[in-house]
Amino acid sequence: MTKLSFETLKFYDKGEYIRVNFLRNYELRLNKVDLERIGPVSVDEKEVNSINFEDVSESKAEKKFMFLLTNGFKDLINIYTNKKTTYIHRNSGIPLIGTRFIGIHDRGSTLLEIKPLTGCNANCVFCSVDEGKDSKKSYDFVVEKDYLVEETAKLLKFKGKEGIHIYINPHGEPLLYYDIVELIRDLKKIEFVDEITIITNGMLLTKELIDELAKAGLSTLNISISGYEIDKAKELMSTKAYDIDKIKEILKYAKDKIKVIITPVWIDGLNDKEIEKLIQFAKEDGLEIQIQKFCYNKGGRNPSKGIEWDDFFEKLKVLEEKYKIKLIQDTFKLDKTKEYSCPFKKDEVIKAEVISFGRYKTEKIAVAEGRCILVQDCFKNGKIKLKISHIKDNIIIGKAVRK
Repeated sequence: MTKLSFETLKFYDKGEYIRVNFLRNYELRLNKVDLERIGPVSVDEKEVNSINFEDVSESKAEKKFMFLLTNGFKDLINIYTNKKTTYIHRNSGIPLIGTRFIGIHDRGSTLLEIKPLTGCNANCVFCSVDEGKDSKKSYDFVVEKDYLVEETAKLLKFKGKEGIHIYINPHGEPLLYYDIVELIRDLKKIEFVDEITIITNGMLLTKELIDELAKAGLSTLNISISGYEIDKAKELMSTKAYDIDKIKEILKYAKDKIKVIITPVWIDGLNDKEIEKLIQFAKEDGLEIQIQKFCYNKGGRNPSKGIEWDDFFEKLKVLEEKYKIKLIQDTFKLDKTKEYSCPFKKDEVIKAEVISFGRYKTEKIAVAEGRCILVQDCFKNGKIKLKISHIKDNIIIGKAVRK
C-alpha cells in the first residue's frame, strides 16, 4: 500500500467522493471514480492526514494524485461563507500587492496592513466591507503563510526603517486563518518589525490561543465589541453564535498576557446605551477603550447615515466627563518610509493577464509588472487590454478596453 501524507490536508470518505479539508476552513471534493484510476483508494479514519492507494508505486501515485488535487483546488470552497476560494501561494502567479482586500497594503509609512484571507464568521449589521453570510461578494481568498512572510520581509528590507507596526486587518476575521500563530511568529522575526496588532471580533479566542499568540509575539488585541448585553450584541453581530459573556471573560484573562483594546463602533441611535456599558466594563476591568465613529460606506452595510465628526467628538467629551476616562485619542503619528513605486499611470492603457476572479462576479484580477490589478466589468480570462482608472498607495484598479 502507498500512503500519501499531508500536513495541511485531511481526507474523509463520503462514498462517491473524498472530501478534502484544507487549512481547517476550506474544502474540495475528489471524485472516487477519478481516484480509482490511480489504484484502489481508501482513507483511514484514524489517520485523516493520509490517503492510501493499493497496487501502485509511490512516485506514480503521488504524480497522478497531485494532478487531481491541483484541479480540485479550482473548486475550493470556504466552509464559513460557502464561497469559491482562490488559494494564493508563491507559485500561483498572483502578486500580493495591488488590491485592498488581500496581501500587503502599504501607504508609505511605518504602519503596514497584512491581509491573509477574506471571509468572516460574523455578519455585523454595520460591516464596512460587507463580509459574512449576507455578503454580496461571490468569491474568497486565502494566502500561503510563507509567501506572505517572504513578500513582507522583502518590502521591509526595501523600506529599511525601524519601528514597523504590522496590523493584521483583513476583510474578514483573522483568527479564521489556520496559520495565524505561525504568521505572527514569523512576522515578528523580520528585521524592522516592532509591534503586531490583530483586529478581531474575538469569537474564536480561547485561553490556549491567547497564550500561543502572546508567546508568538503579538503586541495588541483590538477587539471589535459594539454591544454589551447578550441580545443587543447578537443583534449587532447578526449571528446567534456570538457569545458576548464568553468574550468578556476571555478578555479578563487576555489583558495580563497581551495589550487589549476594546474598539466599539458607535452607531448613533442604535447602540448608544451599549457604548456607555462598554465604557464602564473597560474602566472596571482595566481595559483600554477606543470608540470608533460609524461611517457610511458605499460598499458596506449601513444601518445609519452616521453623524458629523464634530458631533461625535462632542458626545465623547460628555462621556469622558461622566465616566472620568480618556476617550478622545491623541493623534497617532506615523513616520514616512519608502514605498514601492507603481509601474503604471492613471489613464494608461496596458496589457495584462487575467489570472483569477475578484470578489464580485463582475470583477477579475489581472497581473502585470508584478502587481495585481482589480479589473471591473470584466468577464474574460487570459490576456486583455485595460485602462488604469485608479492608483493610490499601490492599490490599482482598471477597466477592460473593449474593441
